[in-house]
Amino acid sequence: MNRSTGGTTSDGPEVNSVIIEELASRLVGYQVEDPKKVLIIMGLLTAVVLPGALNLEVKPSTEAILPEDDSTVESLDTLRAKFSGDTTYIVFEADRDIRNTELLEEMHRIENRVQRSENVHSTESPASMLIQRYGQIPDDRDRLEEFNYRSTVSENYRTGLIAVRSDTQANSDEIRELYNDIHTTVQAETTEDYYLTGYNMIDLATFQVIISDFMTITAVSFAAVLGVLFLVFRDIKRMMYPIVPVMFGLVWMLGLGGYLGANLTIISMVSAAMIMGLGIDFGIHVTKKYFNTRRGAEGLSETMTELSRGLLGGSMTTGVGFLALLAANLTGMHALGIFLFTGIISAYIGAVFLLPTLIIIFDGKESIV
Repeated sequence: MNRSTGGTTSDGPEVNSVIIEELASRLVGYQVEDPKKVLIIMGLLTAVVLPGALNLEVKPSTEAILPEDDSTVESLDTLRAKFSGDTTYIVFEADRDIRNTELLEEMHRIENRVQRSENVHSTESPASMLIQRYGQIPDDRDRLEEFNYRSTVSENYRTGLIAVRSDTQANSDEIRELYNDIHTTVQAETTEDYYLTGYNMIDLATFQVIISDFMTITAVSFAAVLGVLFLVFRDIKRMMYPIVPVMFGLVWMLGLGGYLGANLTIISMVSAAMIMGLGIDFGIHVTKKYFNTRRGAEGLSETMTELSRGLLGGSMTTGVGFLALLAANLTGMHALGIFLFTGIISAYIGAVFLLPTLIIIFDGKESIV
């Protein structure tokens, strides 16, 4: 190692910078020499990464973002195991007195069919309470009106409910299956107005909101980014180049996130929009710098060499900063940290490996004099 005459400083940082720039220059050489080969390699890597997205799960429940060792979550898990999970309520709103044999028999048939659904442990309704007391649903009007239905019938006797105890473990697929089974059964057995409620149904509604918001936020962010890019470049073709690293980063973020066990929650659903906003910088810097040079192979080498340190430093500092979210107590923050870290690093890879290759293919290797 070379040292200054004072013996107190070294040229280590300068050596590292030279190494980074030399590697960037060599990479551009490969991209210029055989861009199609580079694209094939990137495509194969993406084919390996992408299946990880199939491991992603949407976790709509609030306990999915809480620490697993949280006393509240542990108590909820214990209660689910002891009392057959969560309860879904089928609420009937009739324009007549619930306490009539016809409607009560409809409720009983619904109970019998719902009990055959997967994950359903038991049901309770005014009908089952009567059968438990009398062995059948009485025809005697006085018995029906004098019976204590407790909390299964409203005070005005126009609303009744069936409590369906199930154990879905807040899994969105199982909740959706339960939801469909109940709706199919009720619609086949009665014409009365009804609706479903309970924590399972709230989780399902939250799941639908997460998916909807994830798609909406991502689409709005993408449209906003395109608008800004058009204002910056004033050229449709050129404004497409900066999008490449972002889209590449989003694909790899979902794939790598799935492999690393991250899930979509009410917290992590903003990750795509954040990557869209942060990752676009890499593409803008490369594209803007390149089209301010003589272009071609010479301009691309100059661009990537000059930007190599900044791109690497920016991606690493941002990515590592997001990894700090893994130190949070909220489990939902862990997934967000994983998505943002993998997304930023993937956007950097797209800006360094994929974008220059596409520039060479579409803009050519010859410099402009």
